[in-house]
Amino acid sequence: MVKQKSDILIPVDFKIYCLKSIDYAKKLQSVIKGKIHLLHVIESQSWWEGFFRINELIQGAKEKLTLLKKEQELPEDTELMVITGKRYLEIAKYANSISARYIIMSDNYPLSKNTKILGSTISQVIMKAEQPVISITENEDSIFKNLVVPLDLNQSCRLQLYNSVAIALTHQSKIHLVSVLFSPDKLQSSRIHEKIEKYKKMYDDNGIDYTAELLVKEEYLAYKEIIKYCKLNKVDSVLIMTHKESYKFDNYLGAFAQHIINEATMPVVTINNASAQYWERELRKPSDPLGFIK
Repeated sequence: MVKQKSDILIPVDFKIYCLKSIDYAKKLQSVIKGKIHLLHVIESQSWWEGFFRINELIQGAKEKLTLLKKEQELPEDTELMVITGKRYLEIAKYANSISARYIIMSDNYPLSKNTKILGSTISQVIMKAEQPVISITENEDSIFKNLVVPLDLNQSCRLQLYNSVAIALTHQSKIHLVSVLFSPDKLQSSRIHEKIEKYKKMYDDNGIDYTAELLVKEEYLAYKEIIKYCKLNKVDSVLIMTHKESYKFDNYLGAFAQHIINEATMPVVTINNASAQYWERELRKPSDPLGFIK
């Protein structure tokens, strides 16, 4: 079996909301025992700034990272890195180079009173990275103890399942499977019910505590129902997936995912097809040898 990934990457731009990512990473690191990496990416605004000031900018950023590490009382082995280039591309590349388990990011949109727009860097990292991205709005006291997995009829739900199993086995999580239906369509209901039963089988086989609930509603949007469920049940995280739009466009961050990331008050773990497949390969061997989950 491939060695489990455990390092944690925190992209840092020295804004105050980055401290939420660091606080969360420290709690997560105490469980998975990986090394924390602080990464700052410098994007040059013009050719002359890049040519004449780049060394000065790099040195200044390294000093800021060193101070941040000290102020936040991060472990001594915390890695500090400054890179130049396109921010989201360098974050994804660096995450691969260290075989990161998670990328943890926070954005400034919670500070905006009248707007909730997912930052472009986070959006691009979610779509490009080969690791799950945890977006932080508000910190939770617990890490992955109660994880909500919104379920639909998308084929990529299988990958979402394997990642929920991996998280549950690592953190002794309780999984909450939730699906929202807005019509009494018996065919759709039966298909969702069949998928839930398959998921429950894999949770049972792995000794994972779980609940499964089918919400039939007539009014609200699906993401509002999921957020409402999260608040009522005091969950500490949500696991969602990007969509595979077509053979040309691998990952698509749809409206449902964007609303969940923007409006959920708990951390949201977002995976794409690339980041999900690592755990599918690892967990399929011992847990689903016959390919039961489709």
